[in-house]
Amino acid sequence: RRAANTVVAHKFIQENIKDFIYLKDEIKEKFYVKNILKEGAGMSEQNTTYRVLSDMLKGKVPADIYSCLNQAVANTYKETRKDLYTGKASLRSYKNNIPIPFSAKSLLNLNWNKEDERFYFILFGIPFATALGRDRSNNKVIIERILSGEYKMCSSSIQIDDSRKKMFLLLCVDIPKKEVTLKPDKRLYAFLGVFNPITCTTDINSEYRVWAIGTEEEFNHRRRQIQEAVKRCQINNKYSVGGKGRKKKNKALDRYHDKEKNYVDTKLHTYSRMLVDVAVKHECSEIVLKKQIEREDKAKDDNQNGKPFVLRNWSYYGLKEKIQYKSGMYGIKLTVE
Repeated sequence: RRAANTVVAHKFIQENIKDFIYLKDEIKEKFYVKNILKEGAGMSEQNTTYRVLSDMLKGKVPADIYSCLNQAVANTYKETRKDLYTGKASLRSYKNNIPIPFSAKSLLNLNWNKEDERFYFILFGIPFATALGRDRSNNKVIIERILSGEYKMCSSSIQIDDSRKKMFLLLCVDIPKKEVTLKPDKRLYAFLGVFNPITCTTDINSEYRVWAIGTEEEFNHRRRQIQEAVKRCQINNKYSVGGKGRKKKNKALDRYHDKEKNYVDTKLHTYSRMLVDVAVKHECSEIVLKKQIEREDKAKDDNQNGKPFVLRNWSYYGLKEKIQYKSGMYGIKLTVE
């Protein structure tokens, strides 16, 4: 955490050193002119923060970790730089639960044990064993394909969850694109629906070739159940026996923590998969995701008049990321308008 925040701070200062009016001009020029960074020992812009991390962590943390961390944080800063200077985002800060990154070459001796049905591997000299659980995401198949050479393992990370006392392997895999027939001049237009989750069409001027992905009733039914359950827990919670601590008294209510958000996230996965399947079926080489800012105001007015509105807790950018990931598997381009 401290190393990641240090990289962000140095990146920001390197770009804004000219605004530090209390520093001498010689100091400003020495750091602000990027060409000077490449003279002498040949220190590049990214190497400056790597040297800082090396002085901070050398001998305490494997070099592969802070090398990957430096690269990941620097790339994230570059991606959010435009939003930072236009006021759409603030300077990013990292907390204690930041994943610990490492390169693929650091994960050694990955193998499957038939006796206890676990994958074993060694990371920085420490032996690990996986617990896949019910494995609804087919992680076992993915790791088997890595072992067979079908998939290539990329830089990954380990997430330590102190609240659940668990450690998660966030394995990144390079999945080859699937060969499908696409027409270069054909597009699929997708709208984030205000009364249906997603509406898509191949002809934006036609009212007949329109497909609705998901329905308002199907999407809102489970969410309303969760919301009503939370209300019932809140009402009945005052009758719970006290004197055993706040955590025990709110145990029933805590079960619903983040349930609605997780439900919406699951639906985003489902709907994005259905949208990409429509694009593949109709041989569209590009998905155009249209923004719904002008329609949201109308929808909110209708919601106040008693009509249901599906955009609550709906993550527009989460949907975009999931569509981009799934469409990339088929070589389909995603454009946001």
